[in-house]
Amino acid sequence: MRIAILGTGLMGSALAESLILAGHDIVVYNRTASKTQALVELGASAALTVAEALTATDAVIAVLPDADSLRALLLAEGTRASLLGRRVLNASTTKPEQIIQIATEVAHNGGHLAEVSIMVGPDALRAKQAQFILGAAPEDASFWTELLQGVASRVDLAGGVGAASNAETPILLASMFGVVTAAYAAAAAIKLNIPQAISEHYIGMSVPGAEYLLPNLLSRNYEQCMASVDNFAVVSETALAAARKLELPDQVLVGISALFAEAQRRGFGAQDGTAIGEVLLKP
Repeated sequence: MRIAILGTGLMGSALAESLILAGHDIVVYNRTASKTQALVELGASAALTVAEALTATDAVIAVLPDADSLRALLLAEGTRASLLGRRVLNASTTKPEQIIQIATEVAHNGGHLAEVSIMVGPDALRAKQAQFILGAAPEDASFWTELLQGVASRVDLAGGVGAASNAETPILLASMFGVVTAAYAAAAAIKLNIPQAISEHYIGMSVPGAEYLLPNLLSRNYEQCMASVDNFAVVSETALAAARKLELPDQVLVGISALFAEAQRRGFGAQDGTAIGEVLLKP
């Protein structure tokens, strides 16, 4: 199948690589064309415009930071006409009401929009061990399920468009606490001069997923980026809005959101989300 990937950041690139390995013909697009070069070297083709990517493929997957980015890409003046008859899968972080509204606008232009939450990191995605939560209309669900199963260990259909974003809400909340818990623990270990091997072992036992976070935190080197501070800032605001909608106490999430905002202010936006460790070490 000929598939377009819009957005070749860390997750978009990993998904493109996985689909190439699965035997699909991949077209990639990024606003910064040079960011598609590594994928072109693996066998992908590069599109110069979103419209070109839409019209040249059987299906499109958008892996972008947020709903605003998705809307700007799909519903721009020069792109809307190319949505006619196209299946598009959103893998960007969105609120349920945002993706439902964008799906309505895509449908108005003759396209079909579904959504997916990618529940693993890029390494598992490259290894074809992805886990996905899918939200799709009944007429699109089997198409996307079959395609995703080719690179996944698990695909769960949550319901229609908006259902995947809803299902992701508790996971977003958990991810916020996980990275902040690891950052606080690492900051304490650094201030107490605890040997890194001891910190990695015992903090890693206590905080799920910390083994991926601690090398950056304890070395204070955030160049190895799994999810950037900018990405976490968007996710933290989404998690905060969800908590308020569900009438959950929000004080802790307000503080978490402020940590990522401060890391952005200090110039860490493009670096790994663990860079909030610097905010903790130098308040």
